[in-house]
Amino acid sequence: MSGVLVVVPARYDSTRLPGKALADLGGRPLVVRVAELAARMETTDEVIVATDDARIAEAVEAAGLRAEMTGDHPTGTDRVAEVLRRRHADIVLNLQGDEPLLDPGDLDALVRALLDDPAADMATLAHPFGDEDEWRDPNVVKVLVGEDGHALWFSRAAIPGAHAGGADDAPWRMAERHVGVYAFRGASLKRFLNLPRTALERAEGLEQLRALEHGLRILVAPASGLPVGVDTPEDLERVRAIWARRD
Repeated sequence: MSGVLVVVPARYDSTRLPGKALADLGGRPLVVRVAELAARMETTDEVIVATDDARIAEAVEAAGLRAEMTGDHPTGTDRVAEVLRRRHADIVLNLQGDEPLLDPGDLDALVRALLDDPAADMATLAHPFGDEDEWRDPNVVKVLVGEDGHALWFSRAAIPGAHAGGADDAPWRMAERHVGVYAFRGASLKRFLNLPRTALERAEGLEQLRALEHGLRILVAPASGLPVGVDTPEDLERVRAIWARRD
């Protein structure tokens, strides 16, 4: 396989957890742990941490991994696109620098699923909810998936809704928890970034809604585990505890 690029966009000034990218996780910075898991993928040709912060670049390079400096960007996807402009890639994997517990096998499966589905412009991961409380949490992004395996909608709200006489299954069992990693076809990423932002994207704070509203098709592949992203100090402590048990 050729032309598969993994980019880990990373910034220092995280709103809810300043310095998150360099937070210690088992003796290495968080962003390094994410780049290391990407390097264990079978499908990737190159892994790059993209950042506008010299401290992050130095930490990545000190670990023997590759970093590239970028300009300041409003989103991680824009940062990934800057890296793509410097090289060719058939598939670009945008891997957030705060998902150290992802399974590299899931990322390989995501790339292969996109390659096997010519109707999809991009692909992402999701897994079933563990309980109803998690589904109701507005900090957790939900995705509804159609019969063809493509995303119908994403929301921070508890979707789908329910009404008397509706489906027998509980609504929270119909949704899946979205995992914020995306595989794009190179051409689809360039198209996506030329699309105007939409009101619904701004309302939810979810870039993927821009793609759906403009007709891009998003394949949703299953995540085998229950990965935990790091957004808050509490998340970081939870991930550290899980990491310590793995070691």
